[in-house]
Amino acid sequence: MQIPFPIRLENPHVIEKHQVWIGTLSKGPDGVVLNSNYETRFNASYQSSLGNAIVNFARIVPNGLLIFFPSYPVMEKCLEYWQINNIWNRITQYKQIFVEPRGKTAFYDAMDEFYEKINDQSLNGAIFAAVCRGKVSEGLDFSDINGRAVVITGLPYPPRMDPKVILKMQFLDEMKGKQGFMSLSGSEWYRQQASRAVNQAIGRVIRHKQDYGAIMLCDTRSVNCILLIIESDFHPDVYTPNFPGQG
Repeated sequence: MQIPFPIRLENPHVIEKHQVWIGTLSKGPDGVVLNSNYETRFNASYQSSLGNAIVNFARIVPNGLLIFFPSYPVMEKCLEYWQINNIWNRITQYKQIFVEPRGKTAFYDAMDEFYEKINDQSLNGAIFAAVCRGKVSEGLDFSDINGRAVVITGLPYPPRMDPKVILKMQFLDEMKGKQGFMSLSGSEWYRQQASRAVNQAIGRVIRHKQDYGAIMLCDTRSVNCILLIIESDFHPDVYTPNFPGQG
């Protein structure tokens, strides 16, 4: 909107630092770099390494575990690979997996089944796999045991070749600096869209003052693109392992 705000106020988050754990994982347990960009997101080595990391998360995290993918196609291809290559079975030995459907009726049925498994004390919780900018990431409450951890598997950038995205970026580049104050460039706006979508998704895990949980960013690009925005909200200590096998 190009409106200057000379005075800005920032309030602290309602939770304390010890109530949230944030980590970035740039490599899977087998040492493969986790990078969900266009060139690697459908590679077998990437999908396998991400799946192996999820196996460990499912084993360690109690109760509900949320896994967010950048888009439906990425999620569907990844889950398909896990099912074919036995990774799905290794995950479900710890937690049953529910997948965000596109249809409204099927979505509510999946949510009811997820909550039922979470509240079954004989089980180790459940996993809900969903997409950034979807119904789960922007409209549902996963407080307390419903969501003890959220995993971001990739940065949800808008489609770069979308005509609307191209025109938006061109317009911002043309207008930058013309109004006499700082404004976003096209590339800055583009990165901001991914950051906002990620923040919406990770917001599912902390829902009230007494809540607690973990946030895991499984993309090597998240270290530079996302952490500054997350830190401005939570001000936590961020754990960044730099060696394989940590997953």
